[in-house]
Amino acid sequence: MLKQGLPVTYLLLFTMLIWGLYLMVLLSSRKNKVNQWCCITGFLLSIGVLKEYIYFSGFFAGMQIQFLGAGYQLDELVNSILTAIIYYLAIPCGVVCSLYFCRIDRDRPRLFHILKYLVFLPAVIFSILYPWGQTRDVVSTNPEAFTIVAVYNLVYGAVMTVLIVMALVRTRNTVQFHQRKQISLFVLLPLWYWLIMIFLVHMLKLEKFYKLWQGNVLIILCLCIYYLYLLFNKGIWGLRLNRQYFDWSEEEVSFPEDVRYIIHMLKNETAKLRLGARLIRELDIPEAADELDIMERSITHIDDFVQRSNLCSRELQIEPEYVEIQPLFEAVAAEAAGGWKGTVRFHVEKDASGLYCDLYHMKEVLCNLTANALDAMGENGILTFAFQVLRKELVLIRVSDTGCGIPEDKLEHILDLYYTGHSDYSHFGLGLAYCRAVIKQHNGYMEVKSSTDPEKHGTEFTLCLPRRYRGVGKS
Repeated sequence: MLKQGLPVTYLLLFTMLIWGLYLMVLLSSRKNKVNQWCCITGFLLSIGVLKEYIYFSGFFAGMQIQFLGAGYQLDELVNSILTAIIYYLAIPCGVVCSLYFCRIDRDRPRLFHILKYLVFLPAVIFSILYPWGQTRDVVSTNPEAFTIVAVYNLVYGAVMTVLIVMALVRTRNTVQFHQRKQISLFVLLPLWYWLIMIFLVHMLKLEKFYKLWQGNVLIILCLCIYYLYLLFNKGIWGLRLNRQYFDWSEEEVSFPEDVRYIIHMLKNETAKLRLGARLIRELDIPEAADELDIMERSITHIDDFVQRSNLCSRELQIEPEYVEIQPLFEAVAAEAAGGWKGTVRFHVEKDASGLYCDLYHMKEVLCNLTANALDAMGENGILTFAFQVLRKELVLIRVSDTGCGIPEDKLEHILDLYYTGHSDYSHFGLGLAYCRAVIKQHNGYMEVKSSTDPEKHGTEFTLCLPRRYRGVGKS
């Protein structure tokens, strides 16, 4: 079995299984560059199985073709070209995937654009030195050349692994860590099995194990099952499926019950509050005037929030304008932290004036983060608002506290809709999910770092935003 490998039909099924897995990775978040390049790498690696199927099925057997002035058996030529693709191109695509995974494209854009093309330079050199039409015979006819190609793939694989591990270590205390850990598993596990079983086995000339690389089918199958499990439970890479039951015989499918419930509850409760405030005001009690003003402002605020957020399954409506950061921070602190006994600090870089954003939604985001920070710190602590210009068109807003911190097992869920770490009825688990939606709609992203270490406890939310709003948010 080790020498003969899988039957031809199984090779085709193996190929389709790989395609299915990495197509699901792409569909999880089609605009995400990590997903895109992970899918490209997976498809290129699948060519190793596809070429085996094409060759041993006799698909092109007996056909002749002229290629670059030389005559070839078509099946031999196709096999050599496909071998060149996986030997020369698959691993560089994996390295590009790891560069996006490390966010070098955002942190060091100039370096990234250089590296993105530089990683393919060895592939160009190999294409010249070892023509694609003869790649299949390199193993037997030119062992030194195969060793060079093998070392090239193994070194690139090691570089990929180091980059991914470094990124995981750097983000181990963030909410994205578990999702990033999962994609590293889907990339590195089948990749290293393939690298070892193809290159090390051939370099050591262990002929009876030459077909052992096909054991990757078991790894791919297990990853497919694991993917489906995550898809219906925790979610994976931007996609999560929920079971929802409805009467398919009806002419229309109604909105989900949870959305309808929230809208109905908000409308009913604000109507009661507005009626109660009006009746109390009619009693003409001077001592209650200030409290009534607060109630009516709050009711108007909720009504405005419902209308602007467009909760009825539609996207947030963004109305960008130029916003000065220092006054925004001060207004948020006055509204959300007024009367708090702790220390409020502002760190706004010199010459960093502001950005274009939706003032209403951005203020609501900062108020949400501030309320969470005060809740974590209690009556005392240090609340810090910071604004930093990362690059000319990219800014960072940070809201940090010296509270108790968020346990690691809860950190991965805090941005999920309806998730709350509180047991009382005043927390609905909507705040942080709303914040993330607003930042995404501004074409930005949100990160969370937290520590429960007694020596250095606290939480920091970082909002990474373009300085100018340019339309609908991206994934």
